[in-house]
This record gives sequence, C-alpha cells and structure tokens, in this order.
Amino acid sequence: MEGNNRLLVVVFSGLVFSGKSFFRNWAMGLSEFQNAQTVAMDDIRKLLWGNKSDTDITKTEHIFKNEATRFEVKRRLIIERPPAMFLESVMLTREAHQKPFVEMIDSANWYLQTIEKEEANRDDLPPSKQSIKIDFRCIYLYCNLETVRRRIQYRLRELEVSGNKSNASVFDSEGFLRGAKQIEIPPVHYTPLYINTSDESPHALEKQRQEILLFLRGEMPIGTEEHQRRSDEAVMILNQACKL
Repeated sequence: MEGNNRLLVVVFSGLVFSGKSFFRNWAMGLSEFQNAQTVAMDDIRKLLWGNKSDTDITKTEHIFKNEATRFEVKRRLIIERPPAMFLESVMLTREAHQKPFVEMIDSANWYLQTIEKEEANRDDLPPSKQSIKIDFRCIYLYCNLETVRRRIQYRLRELEVSGNKSNASVFDSEGFLRGAKQIEIPPVHYTPLYINTSDESPHALEKQRQEILLFLRGEMPIGTEEHQRRSDEAVMILNQACKL
C-alpha cells in the first residue's frame, strides 16, 4: 500500500465474542499492512478514566469516549496519514455511533483534500499526482449464540490463567445481551461486509480471511443475494438474543 494516496480505515465491528480482536490482529500482521496503525477504544477509556471499566462509566461518558476515539482517528489521518488504520468498535446505534463515524471520515477527507489544494499553490512543494482519499470499510462480525457461550467459557478460563491482557471490560453473557438489545443493523450510512464466525474450522477460517482480504483491497467479495442473506442472518441472531 505504500506509495499511493489511499488511506484505508477499517472498523472491525460486532458484539463481544464475535472475533473483532482476532481478525484485526491478523490483518495487522499481514506484510501489506505492516505500517498500519490502530486505535483501541479500551485504550482511550483507560487514558480518560484509568481503571474504570465500560460498565463503570456513565452513558454520557460513553458518548464522550466515542467522540475522543473519533478525534484521535481524525488527528492521525490528517497529521500522520498512515496508509491504513484498523479499529475495533461495536458501532451500536445509527445516530450515536455509525453516523458520527461516517461524518468524521467525511470531515477528515475534506481537511486532507483542502490542505492538498493549498499545498499545490506553494512553489516549494512538488505537485501531487493523485488526490488523497480515505477509503472507509466496515466488517461486521457475528456468530450464533452457542458459539458465544463457548467463547465466554474459553475467555473465563483464559482470565484465570493469564489475567486481562486485552484490557477489555466484558467477559460474561450479560455484556453480550446488553449489546444485542442496543445494536442497530443493518447500518444505513455504509455497507459492511458481514462475516459469520461461528464455524472455526481451518477451511472456514481461510474462507473468512480471504473474503476480508479482498474487501480490504477494495472489492466486495460476495454478491447481492449472499450479502442480504448474511444481513438477515445477523439480524435473526440478534433477535434470538433479545428474547433471552
């Protein structure tokens, strides 16, 4: 990705236990994204409130945390201009989370392109061959309820052995159910790639990775009918969780 003017911003979205950290870490380990950056909302929370967990901060503090995260992403895009940025975010609601993120991307794009035009009028700078543009892509990860239960037990055993290395807040089914009752999908401000992570077999994992990689490179790896099927499937799983 070096040498072009495409700034890739990727949000790995979905509820807890869907695989956001797993796939983000995998993507950042690929050679073509070796210079990618990441912004973790858990790190922003810790910076703002120390050891207070997501369950300890208020609803308004959550809003401020999201705003602070968006500003940090915007700051890096405008000032540092990394070739790629990978984030984890549940992107719960359309108006409080999804729409503001898209607006932040649009604003960062405006700043970058306006700065570029201003620099083009300076005699001491070489002309740009191609306008800078941010390419925002969201990957919505989901899995069935049985997989959620299995991953909860695995996470709890991991905590007993090695502690909370990821600095995440939620490690029980209550956190999943709270999120399931709030999240609004499908989003209306962008088109995500839906990935069902319930199947953890090597074959399924390879297929999931290939689809994500194609999506990161600028393609939609599935057709319209399959995209709609996965969207409906994700909504169905959320509805099942809300009835629990």
